[in-house]
This record gives sequence, structure tokens and C-alpha cells, in this order.
Amino acid sequence: MHAIVVGAGIAGASTAYELALRGAQVTLIDQREGAGFGTSYANGGQLSACEVAPWAGPEIPWMVLKWLGRDDAPFRLRPKMDPEQWLWLMRFLMRCRASARRERIAPNLELALLTRSRLAAYEREFEQAGMPLDYRRKERGILRIFREEHALAEAEQEAGPLARMGVGQERLTPSECISLEPALASAMQRGDIAGGLYAASDGSGDAHLYSVKIAEGAERLGARFMRNADVRRLVAEGASVRGVETSQGIIEADAVVLAAGTGTQALLRPFGYRSYIYPVKGYSVTLPAPEGNAPEVSITDEARKIVISRLGDRLRAAGQAEVGGYDMTLEPGRAKSVMNALESLFPQTGPARGEAEYWCGLRPMTPDGSPVLGAVPQFGNLFINSGHGTLGWTLGAGSAAAVADMVCGSAPQLDLSPFSIKRF
Repeated sequence: MHAIVVGAGIAGASTAYELALRGAQVTLIDQREGAGFGTSYANGGQLSACEVAPWAGPEIPWMVLKWLGRDDAPFRLRPKMDPEQWLWLMRFLMRCRASARRERIAPNLELALLTRSRLAAYEREFEQAGMPLDYRRKERGILRIFREEHALAEAEQEAGPLARMGVGQERLTPSECISLEPALASAMQRGDIAGGLYAASDGSGDAHLYSVKIAEGAERLGARFMRNADVRRLVAEGASVRGVETSQGIIEADAVVLAAGTGTQALLRPFGYRSYIYPVKGYSVTLPAPEGNAPEVSITDEARKIVISRLGDRLRAAGQAEVGGYDMTLEPGRAKSVMNALESLFPQTGPARGEAEYWCGLRPMTPDGSPVLGAVPQFGNLFINSGHGTLGWTLGAGSAAAVADMVCGSAPQLDLSPFSIKRF
């Protein structure tokens, strides 16, 4: 069987590798010069099974109103004359209920745990091939810190369903947070930490480096990687997709997997399907880690709405969410607000401010906070693996394995019905 995978980010590169493991002939196609140069390039780095709850919740509409007009607002809405944006927003607001948030936790967590399992398997397979899968993985856990006691109590209550499913978080006092991560000492002295929730089983890693390595692994298994190739349209014939038309010609295949992130909807539009995947812009800053006093544990600052991960000799902070279409303009004010939040939490990063590298990317998000996985109705050989939003790193390898099972007709490792495009 010949399968085309469109998109070489975390999801697409992992899917190509999973298909190649199953003996499929694979063509991986990306419009950039290599793997992981899109949304996967400079994300927050967290592999966070304990933070799989959707963004949409009862507090979001009030928060958006509170932050209205602020350039540094963690969540910003920029209305467009775009029906797709308004349809997405309408469905997002309909999901801003506690019950709707709880409904997506279990399927997202199952997918995150499958990702853990597959990443461990990849590392063993690479070791056996004499090519260690090094993506600067850290297994020091993730610490969520809170500035106010009531926010900590609410988060602990929301973590209950995860704990009942076997993924627990430990509540820590401010002094226990510092014992776990001494680099937070300055924040505690200022009274910025009321306590924390620590997920010891979570971790972090460089998603871009992972995408590069796993794409190389797919090539080692015989996959073909077409770089700098735009996919212009799907070539359909009756109830099947015959292949794709690219800037380098038409490529035919027995199956096509769309892992194109925010570009997925454009490829589906001619066939009348809505994936409800819409871009949400995020920002990150990467800078040299301060010597001797850089955090080793990955941090989620709930008050400042940023995540921080140590990636080798670099430190990365990521945050911001802007629903404003497909504009990729990097706004200096919003980018620097992430740096300001990082420096406020870790003043020791200040001297490296001049070396900071700023980046923005478009997260492919669905209204309900879960990706779209599985077959497209009408076509028996067209599949989607996209819409992971902020959870692409956390859910990516599991999504790839589950979709590859479906493409190859293998025994499923996961029920994909909760992720079907038909749920919308």
C-alpha cells in the first residue's frame, strides 16, 4: 500500500513513521524545507498528560471581556469578515461549560497515554537501529504554580477526574515548590506562589528536533520525503481519493492522511466538509539558560498563562492565544509580553534578554479541544490527523499510531469515534 502524508510536523512525521513501521510505502510531503518548521517549530515543549482539559470553559467569556483592548492579553479576539471564524467562535462558546470540558478529558487523556507508550517504543526502536532518538527529553515532571489560593483549590478539584483515571498530581506548598525547583526562589520571596500542583509523570522535550528525528526514522524505513512541495488539492475520483496535486506534480496513492494543521480545512473545502479547525496564534521566546540557576522542572504559570521548559542549554517560554485568522505577523509587543512574564517569574533570565529569539505560530484548534482523527465520510481512503491545538506534542505520537492502525486495517489501539469529524 502506498500512503501519502500531507504535513511533516509532529503529527505528520509521526504518522509517516508509524505507517512505515507497518510496512506501507510512504510519501511524506511538506511545503517547508524540512520537518517541524511550522507550528511544531518552537512550541512550549511540554508533554503534559495532566493538562489535557480543553481551553473552553465557563471562565473564558469573562476573561476575554476582562482582557479586551490589552495588547498583552493572554487571550485576544480579532474579529474578521470570515464565516469560518464566526462558526468556530460560535461552537467554541457553546463549549464554554464545565460539563463540556469534562466530557473531553477522558478521550484526550487516553490519547496522551498512548503517546507516552509510543514515544517509549520509538526510543527503543531507534536504539536498536543504532540511532538514539535524542530530542532533549526531560523527565522531571511539570509543576503548575498558582498565585492565589482559590485558583489552586479550583485546579485541584478539576484534577480529580484525571486522578481517578490513574494520572495524579501532588499538591505542594510554596516551600515544597522551591524544594522541587530552587530557581523559583525569587518568585516565592515576592509572594507570587500560593502553591502548586506537581505531575511527576509528565515531562518536556524539543518538538522540532523530535519531528526532524522521527522523519529521518521514517526515511530510514523507506519513506520518501518531498520537501518544499505545496499540496494544491486532493485528486478525487468517485468515492476515493486518487492522490494529491503538488507544486512538483501529481502523486498517486492508495490512501491520503491530512496532517496539514491549519491548512487541513482548505484541502477539505472543495468537498463540502468542515473540520472546524481554525488557527489560534501563539508566541514563544527562546534564550540561553542562565548558568547555575535555570529551572530543570517544566513550569506552567497559571496566573501569567505561560509555560516554560528547559531544552538543553536553552530556555523556552510560550503563551498567548489570538483568534485572528491566518495572519503570521509577529507583533513585537505580544512577543515581548511572553519575555516579560518569563523574566518576572525568573529574574535571572534578564541578562540574556538581548539574545532572545521570538517566534509565533498558528495552532490548529477545534472548538472542543480535541483533534480530528480518522476517516472522512464519503471517501474510503482519506484520513485526518489534525486539530491538536496546544496539545500537539502531548497527543501527537498517539494520534499517529491510532490513525495508522485505521489506514492499514490493523487492530485498533484506541477507539477513534470520540475524535471523528462527524462529532461536529
